[in-house]
Amino acid sequence: MTHMPKIAELNRLLSYMAYRIFEPLVILFLRNSVPYQTASDWLKRIYVDVALENKEFRINPDKKQTKTRVAVLTGLSRVEIDRVLKIEKPLEVTEQKWNRATKVLSGWSNDSRYVSQNGQPKDLPIYGEHSFSSLVDNYSGGATMRSVLDELVYVGSVEICNNNVRLIRTDYAPTPNKAKLIDLEFYGIYIGELLNTITYNDIEVDEEKKRFQKIVFHRTIPESNKKEAIDFIKEKTDVLLSVVDQKLSELAESKLSEPTTRLGLGTYYFEEVNHEKN
Repeated sequence: MTHMPKIAELNRLLSYMAYRIFEPLVILFLRNSVPYQTASDWLKRIYVDVALENKEFRINPDKKQTKTRVAVLTGLSRVEIDRVLKIEKPLEVTEQKWNRATKVLSGWSNDSRYVSQNGQPKDLPIYGEHSFSSLVDNYSGGATMRSVLDELVYVGSVEICNNNVRLIRTDYAPTPNKAKLIDLEFYGIYIGELLNTITYNDIEVDEEKKRFQKIVFHRTIPESNKKEAIDFIKEKTDVLLSVVDQKLSELAESKLSEPTTRLGLGTYYFEEVNHEKN
């Protein structure tokens, strides 16, 4: 009974942390038409992957995790765990989509079966020998013809004319769309690296071994000083990152035969309107 207040306080703090983390993610999801069920499946997949792969959650770290143990840890049934494991990992979706679409377009432009005598990509029938369907089978790495066709039509790389598929552009997406996808992937990297540092520091008891994690902010910057504050942060951060990048580049060039570690420093600017009355 004496531990109940502490558990309640811990849950309250974790729920607050979850809200602060999930709220901006939900904004990004809704902005990009991701419904709750899809995001829920992603989260379930991550729960299952972490419980399966992270030694911290195994009874015996040297033995393979069991699905029964995963069910106990996650609260998911064995049937649901099997279903979730069939879901494509969110971390792989963007890369796989780019790779599959790019390979199909590259094959269309270079494979002699799909180009004319003057080297131009042919208009392809959807089905049959030397068709768009056979092109996808040869180059997509297992994706279905319909999913690839729908995607390439959506991004404007191909069009359907008289039951034939015509190549309009050899790149996968217009620059703005591809830039958006790249931005979203980097958002995941930024957030993920910060949270990885937090989870590492959470269980590391030795202060000397904890990873660098600091934040600087002031709650009452007057609106008239805001631009000066932003300009100052950008200037000093650019200088710092340039120095860090140069040093890391120097360190990366030596002793390449050794095992390597991926490490770095992330920075970001933030602001929030202060609604409190002064």
